[in-house]
Amino acid sequence: MVASAVSAATLKGEHARYRRPATQKEADILGAATLIFSEKGYEAARTADIAAAAGVTERTLFRYFRSKEALFRRVMFPALLAAAMPRALIDAGQLFGADAPSFAAWHRNILAVRLDAALESAPQFRVLIGALMTDDALRRKTVRLWRQNVWKPLLESMRRFRRRGELRPGPRPEAVARALISLNLGYIVARALLSPDGDWDDPAEIEETVQLLLKGAGT
Repeated sequence: MVASAVSAATLKGEHARYRRPATQKEADILGAATLIFSEKGYEAARTADIAAAAGVTERTLFRYFRSKEALFRRVMFPALLAAAMPRALIDAGQLFGADAPSFAAWHRNILAVRLDAALESAPQFRVLIGALMTDDALRRKTVRLWRQNVWKPLLESMRRFRRRGELRPGPRPEAVARALISLNLGYIVARALLSPDGDWDDPAEIEETVQLLLKGAGT
């Protein structure tokens, strides 16, 4: 379902192309594909249905995208970019490796940025989650990108805050990092995907999530 080489440069290129379609027809096809892939998944989605939803013929769809897989890549890669390497911070893991006045301020910023990315690309995130559950090749590539661009700078930040005395010496940095990811992901999935229309107070939710981790791992 995906090409053998998925790199940071590929993801950035696909993301730019998704955001700036060449024509209105291409934009309509991408919009229809995003919704249908997110509702039905890759296997069940039909290009005929996507074309009809976009108001074009299937022949026109294939003039813009040579295959169903090519269309899926254009829809899915922006979400992969946002999930693994948020926004323009891809090259050096700046979001997770950035310094901050305190551990709480650092965590608060990460959660806010990740939430914004999820809310902005909620349909693509549904596509991505479904693809990661069923596509072993994509999952392996995603893990490699994630380890380099998220996990590595995240661990470096955990160690930095421990050296400053803001994290207790007991829990290993890896354990604190996993707890942070679990807390953040749980909130983001609930907020952006499971109950987007709920009565959310995002600043309060973010602060409670930050304090929950801080009280468990902080000094």
